[in-house]
Amino acid sequence: MIYDLESKKLRLKNICFSLFSILLPLLFLFPILKENLVTFLIIVTCANTLIYSILSKSYNQINRKVFLLTIPFWIIVCRSFLTTDLKESLNHIQHALLFLIIPLFFSLIPNEFFSKRKINLYISFLKFTCLAIAIIYVIGFFINHTIEEFFIVYQHVSRFRNFVYSDFTLFKIHPTYYTTLVVFCSAHSFDLILKQKKYVQFLFLLPFLIISILLLTRLNIVLLALTLSIMVFLRSNLKIKQTLLLSAGILILVASIGVFTPGIKDRFVELFRSFNVKPKDVSYDSTNIRRAIFDCSVAISKENFLFGIGFENLQNELNACYKENYDSSFYDNHNYMTHNYFFYILLSSGIFGLILFLFYLANIIRIAFKANLFLFYVFLFNVIIIWFIEDYLYRQYGILYFNLMLLCFIRWSQNISNDASLKSNNV
Repeated sequence: MIYDLESKKLRLKNICFSLFSILLPLLFLFPILKENLVTFLIIVTCANTLIYSILSKSYNQINRKVFLLTIPFWIIVCRSFLTTDLKESLNHIQHALLFLIIPLFFSLIPNEFFSKRKINLYISFLKFTCLAIAIIYVIGFFINHTIEEFFIVYQHVSRFRNFVYSDFTLFKIHPTYYTTLVVFCSAHSFDLILKQKKYVQFLFLLPFLIISILLLTRLNIVLLALTLSIMVFLRSNLKIKQTLLLSAGILILVASIGVFTPGIKDRFVELFRSFNVKPKDVSYDSTNIRRAIFDCSVAISKENFLFGIGFENLQNELNACYKENYDSSFYDNHNYMTHNYFFYILLSSGIFGLILFLFYLANIIRIAFKANLFLFYVFLFNVIIIWFIEDYLYRQYGILYFNLMLLCFIRWSQNISNDASLKSNNV
């Protein structure tokens, strides 16, 4: 009887172990999946992890280091204890749940699933997903529009970007969030080209470069071009002359694609023309709206510096500031939050919350330097820059991508460290 019970436990444990090989890659399909399906996959993965941990009696991985990775969740929870609107506060807590769930449960997943081969597999799933999205965007546009419409630009925005941003309904991922993934995936492909001569990776790299420019995501276009150019110097074994030529070639390629891309010039010129022009009536664009958001964020933070206004009051306070200072309806049909995650924390939880968040960030940067993995640097640098222009860790796509990749790199670096220690002891 006891033997049968132990045998069943062992069988269930082996099934759970095998399921990780399916569930973890599936999580990296998140950009193309509906949010409720992604949530379901996360729940199943967590349940599988919990069952496996109970059967294998492995809980010692949850320690102080794991707890430090959950700090953003506790910032939001603790400030929400002072809430005046429980329903709205729960909404913000719900958005932050992945800061708790992924560090805790990923720390319990067996080491075998965070080897270099496994991490490359997960990134490959992400790359194929991003490539599929790019192809679907282009096909979807030309099914619904003519070639002539592709070249139409209205209010500094191309018809293609407007189609992806507003009209495309098959799946929804903001162009900035999507191209942030593309920057990282491009770096992974280019690294394989430079280090391992895997030229088939150009089948990812070129479409990623083109779709980033077509979507007119200004910051990520610049980050992508700079990342690829810098990689030529840091990751290749070419001679100086060859390095300079290749780096220049990348910049020329980006510029050439940009010249023939509708709206790209308008988007960059807009930065200079609109930055100091207040939104008025229906005359507004992404640049002066962001300037308005920034100015209101600064004004609100000055008045609520110590403890913030509470996550539940954030949107209402911003809307009140927009109404008071701008004779424009830009905020009527769209909820514009801080578009800066540092301001999101500062305005909502005050300077004490921001200090805690900066401590969390410093801890992650320390881990990245200790790991000394180039792609870890690329990933972290890219998302931190995006935090300055988007509430990136508020939406599911942003927080899931960030925590998935962060925990993968941390677990991978721990495996490398453990292997090095084992070899040292054997010697």
